[in-house]
Amino acid sequence: MKRDSFDPAATLWSSTAAARTPANPLEESLEVDTAVIGGGFTGLSTALHLAQSGRQVALFESFEVGHRASGRNGGQVVPGFKPGPQALIQRFGNDVARRMMRFAYGNADALFELASALEIDCAATRQGWIQGAFSPASAAYLEGRAREINAHGGDVEYLPGDAIAAATGSRFWPAGLLERRAGAIHPLAFARGLAQAAAARGVSFYEHAAVNGIHAGPGAAKTLQVGKHLVHAKRVIIATDAYTGQLWPAVAQSYVTVASAQIATAPLPMALQQALLPRRAGVSETRKITYYCRIDPEGRFVIGGRGRASDQIDPATEQQLRTAALKRFPQLEGVRWEHRWACRVGMTIDDLPRIHELAPGIWTAYGYCGRGVAMGTALGRVLADAVNGVPAADLDFPVTQLKRLPFFPARQFGAALAINWYRLRDALGHPG
Repeated sequence: MKRDSFDPAATLWSSTAAARTPANPLEESLEVDTAVIGGGFTGLSTALHLAQSGRQVALFESFEVGHRASGRNGGQVVPGFKPGPQALIQRFGNDVARRMMRFAYGNADALFELASALEIDCAATRQGWIQGAFSPASAAYLEGRAREINAHGGDVEYLPGDAIAAATGSRFWPAGLLERRAGAIHPLAFARGLAQAAAARGVSFYEHAAVNGIHAGPGAAKTLQVGKHLVHAKRVIIATDAYTGQLWPAVAQSYVTVASAQIATAPLPMALQQALLPRRAGVSETRKITYYCRIDPEGRFVIGGRGRASDQIDPATEQQLRTAALKRFPQLEGVRWEHRWACRVGMTIDDLPRIHELAPGIWTAYGYCGRGVAMGTALGRVLADAVNGVPAADLDFPVTQLKRLPFFPARQFGAALAINWYRLRDALGHPG
Protein backbone atom coordinates (compact mmCIF):
# COMPACT_ATOMS: atom_id res chain seq x y z
CA MET A 1 0.00 0.00 0.00
CA LYS A 2 1.39 3.37 -0.97
CA ARG A 3 1.31 5.77 1.98
CA ASP A 4 1.19 9.52 1.58
CA SER A 5 3.71 11.44 3.67
CA PHE A 6 2.28 12.72 6.92
CA ASP A 7 3.11 13.84 10.43
CA PRO A 8 2.18 10.96 12.78
CA ALA A 9 1.62 13.40 15.63
CA ALA A 10 -0.91 15.49 13.68
CA THR A 11 -4.61 14.82 13.27
CA LEU A 12 -6.94 16.57 10.87
CA TRP A 13 -8.23 18.59 13.79
CA SER A 14 -4.84 19.59 15.21
CA SER A 15 -3.74 20.57 11.70
CA THR A 16 -6.73 22.86 11.15
CA ALA A 17 -7.47 24.31 14.61
CA ALA A 18 -6.44 27.85 15.48
CA ALA A 19 -3.20 28.06 17.42
CA ARG A 20 -3.31 28.52 21.18
CA THR A 21 -0.83 28.99 23.99
CA PRO A 22 -0.82 26.00 26.37
CA ALA A 23 -1.34 26.61 30.05
CA ASN A 24 1.59 26.25 32.42
CA PRO A 25 2.26 23.08 34.40
CA LEU A 26 1.72 23.18 38.16
CA GLU A 27 4.74 24.78 39.83
CA GLU A 28 3.65 24.81 43.47
CA SER A 29 1.23 23.18 45.84
CA LEU A 30 -2.17 24.79 46.14
CA GLU A 31 -5.64 24.63 47.67
CA VAL A 32 -8.80 24.78 45.61
CA ASP A 33 -12.51 24.23 46.13
CA THR A 34 -12.90 21.78 43.23
CA ALA A 35 -10.25 19.95 41.24
CA VAL A 36 -11.17 18.62 37.80
CA ILE A 37 -8.94 15.93 36.32
CA GLY A 38 -9.06 15.71 32.54
CA GLY A 39 -9.22 18.35 29.81
CA GLY A 40 -11.77 16.69 27.54
CA PHE A 41 -15.41 17.58 26.97
CA THR A 42 -16.63 16.27 30.33
CA GLY A 43 -13.93 17.94 32.40
CA LEU A 44 -14.14 21.22 30.50
CA SER A 45 -17.93 21.34 30.67
CA THR A 46 -17.91 20.53 34.38
CA ALA A 47 -15.31 23.20 35.09
CA LEU A 48 -17.20 25.78 33.05
CA HIS A 49 -20.53 25.13 34.75
CA LEU A 50 -18.98 25.06 38.22
CA ALA A 51 -17.23 28.36 37.57
CA GLN A 52 -20.49 29.87 36.38
CA SER A 53 -22.04 28.87 39.70
CA GLY A 54 -19.25 30.63 41.62
CA ARG A 55 -16.98 27.70 42.46
CA GLN A 56 -13.19 28.06 42.56
CA VAL A 57 -12.00 25.43 40.08
CA ALA A 58 -8.63 24.15 38.91
CA LEU A 59 -8.34 21.75 35.97
CA PHE A 60 -5.40 19.39 35.50
CA GLU A 61 -4.58 17.79 32.13
CA SER A 62 -1.75 15.33 31.45
CA PHE A 63 -1.06 16.77 27.98
CA GLU A 64 -2.99 19.69 26.50
CA VAL A 65 -6.71 20.40 26.42
CA GLY A 66 -8.42 18.11 23.92
CA HIS A 67 -5.27 16.08 23.29
CA ARG A 68 -6.97 12.69 23.53
CA ALA A 69 -10.41 11.41 22.51
CA SER A 70 -12.21 14.76 22.82
CA GLY A 71 -9.90 16.32 20.25
CA ARG A 72 -9.51 13.18 18.10
CA ASN A 73 -13.07 11.92 17.55
CA GLY A 74 -15.09 12.29 14.38
CA GLY A 75 -16.89 15.41 15.60
CA GLN A 76 -20.38 13.93 15.27
CA VAL A 77 -22.95 15.48 17.63
CA VAL A 78 -25.60 12.78 18.00
CA PRO A 79 -28.37 12.98 20.60
CA GLY A 80 -29.90 10.10 22.51
CA PHE A 81 -28.70 6.72 23.70
CA LYS A 82 -27.97 3.56 21.78
CA PRO A 83 -30.53 1.57 23.85
CA GLY A 84 -34.10 2.36 22.86
CA PRO A 85 -36.81 3.93 25.04
CA GLN A 86 -38.49 0.67 26.03
CA ALA A 87 -35.19 -0.80 27.20
CA LEU A 88 -34.62 2.28 29.38
CA ILE A 89 -38.13 2.13 30.84
CA GLN A 90 -37.77 -1.55 31.61
CA ARG A 91 -34.47 -1.01 33.40
CA PHE A 92 -34.97 2.31 35.21
CA GLY A 93 -38.73 2.66 35.51
CA ASN A 94 -40.98 5.10 33.72
CA ASP A 95 -40.15 8.32 35.61
CA VAL A 96 -36.36 8.01 35.58
CA ALA A 97 -36.29 6.77 31.99
CA ARG A 98 -38.41 9.67 30.76
CA ARG A 99 -36.13 12.18 32.49
CA MET A 100 -33.11 10.46 30.91
CA MET A 101 -34.72 10.62 27.47
CA ARG A 102 -35.58 14.32 27.78
CA PHE A 103 -31.97 14.93 28.71
CA ALA A 104 -30.44 12.73 26.01
CA TYR A 105 -32.69 13.69 23.10
CA GLY A 106 -31.98 17.34 23.89
CA ASN A 107 -28.23 17.13 24.45
CA ALA A 108 -27.32 17.99 20.84
CA ASP A 109 -29.51 21.10 21.06
CA ALA A 110 -27.79 21.96 24.33
CA LEU A 111 -24.32 21.65 22.80
CA PHE A 112 -25.08 23.86 19.80
CA GLU A 113 -26.77 26.42 22.04
CA LEU A 114 -23.73 26.41 24.34
CA ALA A 115 -21.31 26.86 21.42
CA SER A 116 -23.42 29.75 20.13
CA ALA A 117 -23.75 31.42 23.53
CA LEU A 118 -20.00 31.18 24.13
CA GLU A 119 -19.22 32.24 20.53
CA ILE A 120 -17.03 29.19 19.95
CA ASP A 121 -15.87 28.97 16.34
CA CYS A 122 -16.01 25.20 15.87
CA ALA A 123 -17.38 24.83 12.32
CA ALA A 124 -20.76 23.72 13.68
CA THR A 125 -23.17 22.23 11.14
CA ARG A 126 -26.67 20.83 11.70
CA GLN A 127 -27.67 18.70 8.73
CA GLY A 128 -28.51 15.70 10.88
CA TRP A 129 -26.90 12.29 11.24
CA ILE A 130 -27.94 9.06 9.50
CA GLN A 131 -27.67 5.54 10.84
CA GLY A 132 -27.50 3.31 7.79
CA ALA A 133 -28.96 -0.19 7.81
CA PHE A 134 -26.40 -2.85 7.06
CA SER A 135 -28.94 -5.52 6.05
CA PRO A 136 -32.67 -5.93 5.31
CA ALA A 137 -33.19 -7.16 8.87
CA SER A 138 -31.57 -4.05 10.33
CA ALA A 139 -33.68 -1.89 7.98
CA ALA A 140 -36.80 -3.31 9.64
CA TYR A 141 -35.20 -2.70 13.03
CA LEU A 142 -34.57 0.97 12.18
CA GLU A 143 -38.17 1.46 11.01
CA GLY A 144 -39.43 0.24 14.38
CA ARG A 145 -36.79 2.25 16.24
CA ALA A 146 -37.92 5.43 14.48
CA ARG A 147 -41.49 4.95 15.70
CA GLU A 148 -40.31 4.20 19.23
CA ILE A 149 -37.97 7.18 19.52
CA ASN A 150 -40.50 9.66 18.12
CA ALA A 151 -43.10 8.37 20.58
CA HIS A 152 -40.77 9.30 23.45
CA GLY A 153 -39.60 12.79 22.50
CA GLY A 154 -37.02 12.16 19.79
CA ASP A 155 -36.97 13.70 16.32
CA VAL A 156 -36.01 11.07 13.75
CA GLU A 157 -37.11 10.03 10.28
CA TYR A 158 -37.00 6.60 8.68
CA LEU A 159 -35.36 6.73 5.24
CA PRO A 160 -36.28 3.89 2.86
CA GLY A 161 -34.03 2.94 -0.06
CA ASP A 162 -34.56 5.86 -2.45
CA ALA A 163 -34.58 8.41 0.37
CA ILE A 164 -31.29 7.29 1.90
CA ALA A 165 -29.71 7.07 -1.56
CA ALA A 166 -30.73 10.67 -2.22
CA ALA A 167 -29.36 11.78 1.16
CA THR A 168 -26.03 9.95 0.88
CA GLY A 169 -25.31 9.63 -2.82
CA SER A 170 -24.81 5.89 -2.32
CA ARG A 171 -26.84 2.69 -2.76
CA PHE A 172 -24.77 0.87 -0.15
CA TRP A 173 -27.39 1.17 2.60
CA PRO A 174 -30.88 -0.30 2.02
CA ALA A 175 -32.47 2.11 4.53
CA GLY A 176 -31.56 4.49 7.31
CA LEU A 177 -32.60 6.53 10.31
CA LEU A 178 -32.09 10.31 10.19
CA GLU A 179 -31.49 12.08 13.52
CA ARG A 180 -32.72 15.57 12.64
CA ARG A 181 -31.29 17.28 15.74
CA ALA A 182 -27.79 15.95 15.11
CA GLY A 183 -24.86 17.64 13.45
CA ALA A 184 -21.10 17.95 13.62
CA ILE A 185 -18.35 20.19 14.94
CA HIS A 186 -14.59 20.58 14.77
CA PRO A 187 -14.00 18.71 18.03
CA LEU A 188 -10.64 20.17 18.99
CA ALA A 189 -11.81 23.72 18.26
CA PHE A 190 -14.85 23.09 20.46
CA ALA A 191 -12.69 21.74 23.30
CA ARG A 192 -10.36 24.71 23.10
CA GLY A 193 -13.34 27.07 23.00
CA LEU A 194 -14.75 25.52 26.16
CA ALA A 195 -11.35 25.94 27.81
CA GLN A 196 -11.16 29.60 26.80
CA ALA A 197 -14.65 30.25 28.12
CA ALA A 198 -13.90 28.46 31.39
CA ALA A 199 -10.64 30.36 31.86
CA ALA A 200 -12.47 33.65 31.26
CA ARG A 201 -14.78 32.69 34.13
CA GLY A 202 -11.94 32.02 36.54
CA VAL A 203 -10.98 28.38 36.05
CA SER A 204 -7.25 27.80 36.58
CA PHE A 205 -5.70 25.49 33.97
CA TYR A 206 -2.62 23.34 34.43
CA GLU A 207 -1.46 21.41 31.38
CA HIS A 208 1.26 18.78 31.24
CA ALA A 209 0.20 18.25 34.84
CA ALA A 210 -0.61 14.56 35.27
CA VAL A 211 -2.40 13.59 38.47
CA ASN A 212 -0.58 10.54 39.81
CA GLY A 213 -2.77 9.77 42.80
CA ILE A 214 -5.78 10.80 44.88
CA HIS A 215 -6.00 10.44 48.63
CA ALA A 216 -9.41 10.89 50.25
CA GLY A 217 -8.81 11.95 53.83
CA PRO A 218 -11.31 12.44 56.65
CA GLY A 219 -14.26 14.71 56.00
CA ALA A 220 -13.95 16.86 52.91
CA ALA A 221 -10.17 16.60 52.56
CA LYS A 222 -8.81 15.27 49.27
CA THR A 223 -5.19 15.44 48.21
CA LEU A 224 -4.00 15.09 44.62
CA GLN A 225 -0.40 14.25 43.79
CA VAL A 226 0.53 16.28 40.72
CA GLY A 227 4.17 15.70 39.90
CA LYS A 228 6.14 16.93 42.90
CA HIS A 229 3.29 19.05 44.21
CA LEU A 230 0.15 18.50 46.27
CA VAL A 231 -3.29 19.89 45.51
CA HIS A 232 -5.75 20.06 48.40
CA ALA A 233 -9.38 20.12 47.27
CA LYS A 234 -12.79 19.76 48.86
CA ARG A 235 -14.26 18.15 45.76
CA VAL A 236 -12.76 16.19 42.86
CA ILE A 237 -14.08 15.37 39.40
CA ILE A 238 -12.40 12.51 37.53
CA ALA A 239 -13.11 13.08 33.83
CA THR A 240 -10.58 10.78 32.20
CA ASP A 241 -12.85 8.11 30.64
CA ALA A 242 -10.76 5.55 28.68
CA TYR A 243 -7.52 6.97 30.11
CA THR A 244 -8.34 6.55 33.82
CA GLY A 245 -5.95 3.63 34.35
CA GLN A 246 -4.41 3.45 37.80
CA LEU A 247 -5.76 6.82 38.87
CA TRP A 248 -8.86 4.98 40.12
CA PRO A 249 -8.47 1.30 39.16
CA ALA A 250 -12.03 0.27 40.03
CA VAL A 251 -13.34 2.77 37.45
CA ALA A 252 -10.91 1.52 34.79
CA GLN A 253 -12.11 -2.03 35.50
CA SER A 254 -15.79 -1.19 35.01
CA TYR A 255 -15.68 -0.83 31.21
CA VAL A 256 -13.50 -1.85 28.28
CA THR A 257 -11.45 0.41 26.05
CA VAL A 258 -11.28 0.14 22.28
CA ALA A 259 -9.36 2.03 19.63
CA SER A 260 -11.11 4.45 17.31
CA ALA A 261 -9.20 5.21 14.10
CA GLN A 262 -9.89 7.77 11.37
CA ILE A 263 -8.53 8.91 8.05
CA ALA A 264 -9.37 11.97 5.96
CA THR A 265 -8.78 13.07 2.40
CA ALA A 266 -7.48 16.36 1.15
CA PRO A 267 -10.33 18.72 0.17
CA LEU A 268 -12.15 17.03 -2.69
CA PRO A 269 -12.90 18.58 -6.09
CA MET A 270 -16.19 20.45 -6.02
CA ALA A 271 -17.99 18.02 -8.36
CA LEU A 272 -17.05 15.11 -6.09
CA GLN A 273 -18.10 17.04 -2.97
CA GLN A 274 -21.52 17.56 -4.52
CA ALA A 275 -21.89 13.88 -5.40
CA LEU A 276 -20.99 12.50 -1.96
CA LEU A 277 -23.34 12.93 1.01
CA PRO A 278 -25.31 15.73 -0.71
CA ARG A 279 -27.46 16.29 2.36
CA ARG A 280 -24.22 16.77 4.34
CA ALA A 281 -25.50 14.55 7.14
CA GLY A 282 -22.86 12.18 8.45
CA VAL A 283 -23.45 8.43 8.39
CA SER A 284 -22.84 5.59 10.83
CA GLU A 285 -24.20 2.06 10.59
CA THR A 286 -26.10 -0.67 12.41
CA ARG A 287 -23.12 -2.99 12.10
CA LYS A 288 -21.62 -4.31 15.32
CA ILE A 289 -18.27 -2.91 14.18
CA THR A 290 -19.52 0.28 12.65
CA TYR A 291 -17.95 2.71 10.23
CA TYR A 292 -18.87 6.40 10.22
CA CYS A 293 -18.18 9.07 7.67
CA ARG A 294 -18.91 12.68 6.80
CA ILE A 295 -17.77 15.61 4.66
CA ASP A 296 -16.21 18.40 6.70
CA PRO A 297 -16.96 22.07 5.89
CA GLU A 298 -13.76 22.31 3.78
CA GLY A 299 -14.81 19.35 1.62
CA ARG A 300 -12.66 16.59 3.13
CA PHE A 301 -14.11 13.09 3.33
CA VAL A 302 -13.58 11.67 6.83
CA ILE A 303 -14.15 8.01 7.72
CA GLY A 304 -13.58 6.21 10.99
CA GLY A 305 -13.99 2.82 12.61
CA ARG A 306 -12.47 0.44 15.12
CA GLY A 307 -8.67 0.34 15.20
CA ARG A 308 -6.22 -2.30 16.31
CA ALA A 309 -3.77 -0.12 18.23
CA SER A 310 -4.61 2.38 20.96
CA ASP A 311 -3.40 5.90 20.18
CA GLN A 312 -1.71 5.33 16.81
CA ILE A 313 -3.22 4.08 13.59
CA ASP A 314 -1.56 1.01 12.06
CA PRO A 315 -1.25 0.31 8.32
CA ALA A 316 -3.77 -2.55 8.37
CA THR A 317 -6.43 -0.35 9.94
CA GLU A 318 -5.71 2.46 7.50
CA GLN A 319 -6.13 0.08 4.59
CA GLN A 320 -9.32 -1.28 6.09
CA LEU A 321 -10.77 2.23 6.32
CA ARG A 322 -9.78 3.05 2.73
CA THR A 323 -11.43 -0.16 1.54
CA ALA A 324 -14.58 0.63 3.52
CA ALA A 325 -14.72 4.11 2.01
CA LEU A 326 -14.46 2.76 -1.54
CA LYS A 327 -17.17 0.15 -0.94
CA ARG A 328 -19.56 2.88 0.07
CA PHE A 329 -18.36 5.52 -2.39
CA PRO A 330 -16.45 4.11 -5.37
CA GLN A 331 -16.06 7.69 -6.61
CA LEU A 332 -13.25 8.07 -4.04
CA GLU A 333 -10.92 5.87 -6.07
CA GLY A 334 -7.62 7.66 -6.53
CA VAL A 335 -8.20 10.50 -4.04
CA ARG A 336 -5.37 11.60 -1.78
CA TRP A 337 -5.69 10.61 1.89
CA GLU A 338 -3.96 13.34 3.84
CA HIS A 339 -4.61 12.61 7.54
CA ARG A 340 -4.75 9.52 9.76
CA TRP A 341 -5.00 9.23 13.54
CA ALA A 342 -6.45 7.22 16.43
CA CYS A 343 -7.49 7.37 20.08
CA ARG A 344 -9.05 5.21 22.79
CA VAL A 345 -12.69 5.35 23.88
CA GLY A 346 -14.54 3.77 26.79
CA MET A 347 -17.32 1.26 26.10
CA THR A 348 -19.71 -0.02 28.73
CA ILE A 349 -21.30 -3.42 28.41
CA ASP A 350 -24.85 -2.02 28.14
CA ASP A 351 -23.98 0.99 25.89
CA LEU A 352 -24.96 3.49 28.59
CA PRO A 353 -22.67 6.05 30.25
CA ARG A 354 -22.15 6.16 33.99
CA ILE A 355 -22.14 8.72 36.78
CA HIS A 356 -20.75 7.62 40.15
CA GLU A 357 -19.89 9.25 43.44
CA LEU A 358 -16.77 7.21 44.14
CA ALA A 359 -16.31 8.58 47.65
CA PRO A 360 -17.82 11.58 49.42
CA GLY A 361 -17.13 14.53 47.14
CA ILE A 362 -15.36 12.53 44.40
CA TRP A 363 -17.40 12.20 41.20
CA THR A 364 -16.88 10.73 37.77
CA ALA A 365 -18.70 10.25 34.45
CA TYR A 366 -17.54 8.03 31.60
CA GLY A 367 -18.44 5.36 29.04
CA TYR A 368 -19.92 7.30 26.13
CA CYS A 369 -19.78 4.44 23.62
CA GLY A 370 -19.15 6.62 20.59
CA ARG A 371 -21.53 9.45 21.51
CA GLY A 372 -19.19 11.43 23.72
CA VAL A 373 -19.33 14.82 22.02
CA ALA A 374 -22.92 15.61 22.99
CA MET A 375 -23.16 13.23 25.96
CA GLY A 376 -19.83 14.08 27.57
CA THR A 377 -20.57 17.80 27.34
CA ALA A 378 -24.06 17.36 28.76
CA LEU A 379 -22.93 15.15 31.62
CA GLY A 380 -20.41 17.82 32.59
CA ARG A 381 -23.37 20.00 33.49
CA VAL A 382 -24.94 17.14 35.45
CA LEU A 383 -21.70 16.63 37.38
CA ALA A 384 -21.64 20.33 38.20
CA ASP A 385 -25.21 20.06 39.48
CA ALA A 386 -24.21 17.09 41.67
CA VAL A 387 -21.24 18.96 43.12
CA ASN A 388 -23.50 21.95 43.80
CA GLY A 389 -25.78 19.79 45.92
CA VAL A 390 -28.64 18.86 43.60
CA PRO A 391 -30.05 15.62 45.05
CA ALA A 392 -29.27 12.52 43.03
CA ALA A 393 -32.99 11.86 42.50
CA ASP A 394 -33.32 15.26 40.78
CA LEU A 395 -30.35 14.96 38.41
CA ASP A 396 -30.99 14.48 34.70
CA PHE A 397 -29.05 11.22 34.71
CA PRO A 398 -29.13 8.50 37.39
CA VAL A 399 -26.23 8.10 39.80
CA THR A 400 -25.36 4.41 40.12
CA GLN A 401 -23.00 2.29 42.17
CA LEU A 402 -19.62 1.49 40.66
CA LYS A 403 -19.35 -2.17 39.64
CA ARG A 404 -16.21 -3.80 38.31
CA LEU A 405 -16.67 -6.05 35.32
CA PRO A 406 -16.45 -9.69 36.34
CA PHE A 407 -13.11 -11.19 35.29
CA PHE A 408 -11.97 -7.76 34.11
CA PRO A 409 -8.63 -8.64 32.46
CA ALA A 410 -10.35 -11.37 30.47
CA ARG A 411 -13.16 -8.95 29.57
CA GLN A 412 -10.68 -6.43 28.15
CA PHE A 413 -8.88 -9.16 26.22
CA GLY A 414 -12.24 -10.52 25.14
CA ALA A 415 -13.22 -7.13 23.74
CA ALA A 416 -10.44 -7.42 21.16
CA LEU A 417 -11.54 -10.95 20.28
CA ALA A 418 -15.16 -9.81 20.04
CA ILE A 419 -14.24 -7.05 17.59
CA ASN A 420 -12.62 -9.59 15.29
CA TRP A 421 -15.63 -11.92 15.66
CA TYR A 422 -18.08 -9.15 14.79
CA ARG A 423 -15.95 -8.14 11.82
CA LEU A 424 -16.36 -11.69 10.55
CA ARG A 425 -20.12 -11.65 11.16
CA ASP A 426 -20.47 -8.35 9.35
CA ALA A 427 -18.36 -9.59 6.44
CA LEU A 428 -20.63 -12.61 6.12
CA GLY A 429 -23.68 -10.33 5.96
CA HIS A 430 -25.13 -11.27 9.33
CA PRO A 431 -28.06 -8.99 10.23
CA GLY A 432 -27.01 -5.97 12.28
